[in-house]
Amino acid sequence: MEAINPKYLNISKEKILEYMKEHPMPEDPAYSKEDLILDLTESDGMYTLPDNVKQETIEYIRDMLNAILL
Repeated sequence: MEAINPKYLNISKEKILEYMKEHPMPEDPAYSKEDLILDLTESDGMYTLPDNVKQETIEYIRDMLNAILL
């Protein structure tokens, strides 16, 4: 997997929330909905996930990014 810089994705908080309305994010104590939104809309630099994030969360983020960007 390659690292991405969220700054260059130009994803708005509104787009993420719109996606989440139809596809709720799975519960994960290591990574919350708020973490995801902030990481994709406010961060600059390499986007990484915590080491202990659930596989289900990783798959959710992958699917969300594909749906929003493609």
